Amino acid sequence: MRSHGVPNFPDPKQGGGGGIEIGSGSGVDTQSRAYKSAQQSCKDLLPGGGQPTQTEQQHEIALLLPVSQCMRAHGITGFPDPTLSPPSNRAGHSDIMSNDGVWVAIPNSIDVRSPAFERAAIVCNFAQS
Repeated sequence: MRSHGVPNFPDPKQGGGGGIEIGSGSGVDTQSRAYKSAQQSCKDLLPGGGQPTQTEQQHEIALLLPVSQCMRAHGITGFPDPTLSPPSNRAGHSDIMSNDGVWVAIPNSIDVRSPAFERAAIVCNFAQS
């Protein structure tokens, strides 16, 4: 990724499947033309060409659904359930996260910087990108 124009792309984490997290402070714009081009160029280096299996997606949904339910139970009304596709329009969302082909798109109506959201995120073990 770095050699294809994404200079701040992080190294994979040790253990736990070696995943890569790209946070909002990483300097990596996952919506940029350079990122998308590098991702396309490098996808053959990923297991399965970078496409998650249906089993991986279902596992991720099973992990994230209780988190969404917990966020709503702790006062974050409108917190979305995970889905298998990204939102069609990024403009209506304050944060969009993806892991193993599962998406959580938080609408702009939810203030992710509010104390209530931050408290719920801690209780529910919700880690934002």
